[in-house]
Parts: sequence; structure tokens; C-alpha cells
Amino acid sequence: MNVERVAPEDWPRLGAEWSRLLEQASQPEIFLSPEWIISWFRHFRDGREPFLLAARDEAGALVGVAPLYRRRLTPLPLTRLSLLGDEGVGSEYLGMLVRKGAEPAFLEALSRALAGEYALADLHGLRAGHEGSEALIRRLGAVAPSRIHRERLPCSAIQLPGDYESYLASLASKFRTTLRYRTNKLTKSFQVRLLRTDREDQIEAHLERFFAMHQGRWTAEGHSGSFHHPRKRTFYREISEGFLRRGWLRFYHLEVDGVIRAAQFGFAFSGVLLSLQEAFDDRFRPQGVGGVGVVLRGMAIRECIAEGLTSYDFLGGEEEFKTRWGTTTHFVERARIGAPGLAGALAYAWSARSRDGRLWLRRHLPARWVDFRDRLRVRRQARKARAITEGSGEISR
Repeated sequence: MNVERVAPEDWPRLGAEWSRLLEQASQPEIFLSPEWIISWFRHFRDGREPFLLAARDEAGALVGVAPLYRRRLTPLPLTRLSLLGDEGVGSEYLGMLVRKGAEPAFLEALSRALAGEYALADLHGLRAGHEGSEALIRRLGAVAPSRIHRERLPCSAIQLPGDYESYLASLASKFRTTLRYRTNKLTKSFQVRLLRTDREDQIEAHLERFFAMHQGRWTAEGHSGSFHHPRKRTFYREISEGFLRRGWLRFYHLEVDGVIRAAQFGFAFSGVLLSLQEAFDDRFRPQGVGGVGVVLRGMAIRECIAEGLTSYDFLGGEEEFKTRWGTTTHFVERARIGAPGLAGALAYAWSARSRDGRLWLRRHLPARWVDFRDRLRVRRQARKARAITEGSGEISR
């Protein structure tokens, strides 16, 4: 098996083969699609050296893609190897894209290609317990197995039945009653429509409304909001266009008396609705209904069931506003793997062991100190976000 490093300018030309590999992969993920990876690197490449590796068999067919990048492990003069797409946009399920049956040969070739190229492999978003993730961690950590640090993070998903009434019956009676009451109250008091972005000429207006609602809510509470930076808004526009063409986009909107009051941005892939981000108009709270985000989610879940999807994935976290919908919990992992030698030992100690130390301090410091530190961080982020927004000439509400 031949492994070659592919320069970013050649990634689009790899697109057709890459897309076919996504269909043939043992662990296909929409976050490993060429649309997601290429757009992410285009907008979030600052300080990152691309290190995408492509593997071909003897016939020249593409059998594996390792979407990686390198950057400095600040403040040490050492190199960290990470997965493209791992920051800033909510990617959860990352890793390697490998054709079924080619995994052992691919990992063997990949480990040879990566030898000496990094001090620390810091891999976010690996599906916990999946064979591909486990094999990757074992392979990269084989030379120094004591330098493997694993951190599990929860995700929440609903397993969807065959009809919406059966789904409602599975919910706790109090929340089921609340959902039905709010939905009926809203639809009887207003003209209500569930919209879905299904044409390219709708994307700009729908996204602008989505950004305004999201930023309006969070900036009013003193936070930076997810869309203060122009690059993230541009990323969403590109992904919307690319995923719409592929039939993956599921961008839902709740229109009330002709005005969009809530929206949910996600995509359908391999029978799963992945809900990436949501927004609602916090100023619109009709009596007896309150926030309309709950109504929208119920309608979106009904649409997913009607479409024949088998799961509704909230992605990261297991907060109450997710679990009340009858979720189960699964996990992703962050694996930190130190390379052999002194550089790997230093990088591993700095990253993994210092992480354990910070967690220990957070658990043992007085709660008021932790809260004060968190508030300071939120304020710094908000000030930075305002400066970026003002500099871009855009408003957040």
C-alpha cells in the first residue's frame, strides 16, 4: 500500500474518489466528507500545517484518507498532530476514512508514514468503543503504550421508532403533555408552518435569520455567541450549499405568522439526523407557549420519523434539555498519544498530565473561585467577539 501526502490545492481534485471512499468506508462519517474537511481547513487553517495522507492499493485505487494537520504544542517547541475539523464547528465523529477490509494494511502503512513526524498525537472526536478508533489508538501507541491518555465525552441521541405517536408514548408523561400543549397552543393561536431549506436561493436569507436569532440571545446574556466570527458564518454557508447538493442538509425553520421564530441546523447521513446547532427568537414568547424551540424540535423529530430515519443525534453533551427527549448516551474520546523518545515524553507530560492536574484543581478549589474564573473567561470571550464583529462591519442582532 502506497501512502502519499496530498497538498491542500489538490484536495478538490481528490473529491470524487474521496466521496466514493466515504460510501465504501468501514466507519463512514459526514464529518469526514470532503465538503466538511476542505471547507473547515479553508476557514480555520490559521497556525495549522496540513498533513492529509492518502493511501492507494496496488491498482491505484484510493483505500484510505487520514485527514490530519500539525501545529506547535504551545509553549513547547514540539509538534502536535491532530485531526482536521476538530475545533470551532462542532465536529464530533472524526478519525480515519478506510475502505472495508483494508484497515490493518492502512494502519500499518499510516504508522510508518507518521514515524518521526510528531511529538504528540492529540485526536479529538473518536467514537468510543468502535473498532476503527480502538485500532488507531493501539497502533499509534504501540511503541510507547504508557503514553496513551484517554478522555471520554458524552453524546446524546434518540432511537426513533416507526411512528411519531409511539415516540411520544415513550416520553415522560409530564414532558409529553408539555410538548403537546405548547404545540397545540401555538398552532391554534397563530399561523404556523414548518419550513425546510431545499433550494440554494433560500440559504442566505435563512442563515442570516438563524445567525441573528442565535447571536441575539447569547449576546444579551453577556456571551460571545457561536457566530461572532465571519469565518464561521462563511463556513456554514459553504456547508449548506455543499450538503444541499448532496441531499444531506436538514435546515428546519418554524415560521409563525410569516416570521421565522426558531431554526435548527443539521444534516441527515446514514439514517441519522445530526443536529448541529439551533436558534430561537428569545423575544418571542407567546403566552402559554414560552420558547418555541421545543415546538420546532418536536416537529423536526416527526419529520425525521416520516423520512424513515432511525436516530436523532444531539451530538456532544447530555444536558437536561436533551435527555428529556428520551435520549440514550454514547461517547466520543479524546486520545493523547505521546511519541517514543524524549520529545514524546515531554509533550505527553505537558498535555495529558497537566490536563489531569487542571481537572484535579477544578474539583478541589472552592466553587466561588471556579465560578469567578469562568465569569472572567466569558467576559474576555465576549469582548473579543465584539471587537471581531465591529471590525467585520456586521451586527449580531
